[in-house]
Amino acid sequence: MERKFRSAFFFIYTAVFINIVAFTLVFPLLPVYAKQYNASDTTIGILAASFAIGQLLFSPLWGTLSDRFGRKPIISWGLLGMTGGFLLFAVAPGLPALFGARFLQGVFSAATLPAARAYIADITTPAERVDKLGKLGAALSLGVILGPAIGGLLAGISFQLPFLAASAVAFLNFFFVWRFLPESIKAKTGHILSFKVMFSQFGNLWRGLKSSLAPLFILSFIWSFSLSNIQVATPLLGLERFNMGTEGIGLFFAVFGAFSAFVQFFMLSAITSRLGQHTTVIAGLLTMALGFTLMPFLPPAVLLFYATGILVGIGSAASRPIITALISEETPAGQGTTMGIANAFESMGRLVGPLLAGALFALAPFAPFAFSGFVVLATVLGVLLFTPFLKHRI
Repeated sequence: MERKFRSAFFFIYTAVFINIVAFTLVFPLLPVYAKQYNASDTTIGILAASFAIGQLLFSPLWGTLSDRFGRKPIISWGLLGMTGGFLLFAVAPGLPALFGARFLQGVFSAATLPAARAYIADITTPAERVDKLGKLGAALSLGVILGPAIGGLLAGISFQLPFLAASAVAFLNFFFVWRFLPESIKAKTGHILSFKVMFSQFGNLWRGLKSSLAPLFILSFIWSFSLSNIQVATPLLGLERFNMGTEGIGLFFAVFGAFSAFVQFFMLSAITSRLGQHTTVIAGLLTMALGFTLMPFLPPAVLLFYATGILVGIGSAASRPIITALISEETPAGQGTTMGIANAFESMGRLVGPLLAGALFALAPFAPFAFSGFVVLATVLGVLLFTPFLKHRI
């Protein structure tokens, strides 16, 4: 690795941290918005999912643009756009404006994450990639810790304050990335950009399902679907069953993220060395499913509630960064394009997960948790039984 890139990881990890803060900051406040605007559980799920709609529509495009123009400008524009998205969310006068702000956050978040993953793939060797992408996952986990915690704690002062603070941090990150981050690619692709070419990128989703990477794209989707489903349902469950306010819900997510970050920073390399990458992914997803399933059925004790969050955090830490590393290692296409497609699959999960969470919770409080656990288990079994690509490497 060249010396000039050694300090780049800090800026990349910070950009990704801001990205996940944009997604998680709102979760502890969902019950509050439901009360303030008389919104149903289903409407709250749609509000959470509007972020993912923006990601889903624009992830392939941003990934291809990063191959065309470079990683640095796309990451920079993503951070600047999130600055505006946070600010708009803070001053939104009602639900329609909140939906618009949440959508814009998703659009510009879609620029940051795939370009950041591609950046790391550009500057690392295959031997280094799992470790660096694991630390990228740890930055995501720190966002999961601090996003809900910031949202829950600062909302006690003002509902607007968490989003104003996030807007300021995103702008500072934009400034430092634009000023100090070196570009990671020298030979950029020469695609002719037009509306036809840009929107034809959505066909990459279908091509991804037909490619050798399809099992990993599916697992990426199912990880995102199940986790975002629970992130919407957990605050609703905490309010209804444990009478938890924004501070308690924020603490739950902080505990979840702390264990996830610890595993990714200090244990992931050793686990994958011992078990292998594919086995680690499967074990992580099944651990997540166990945590999901237990969560609504345990006795109503807060410590047990937190314990299930720890299980989910450990499972997430053991699965998500390895899936990303495998996609990067196996792709025959440009890293930016492939990471854009992978991020689009995750965005699909973030779209479907919250939508179902609100509707299922309205049906029965245990339903989103049991459904997520079942879907993860069924998907893992399907991949193991019917997908040689994964089966031969366990």
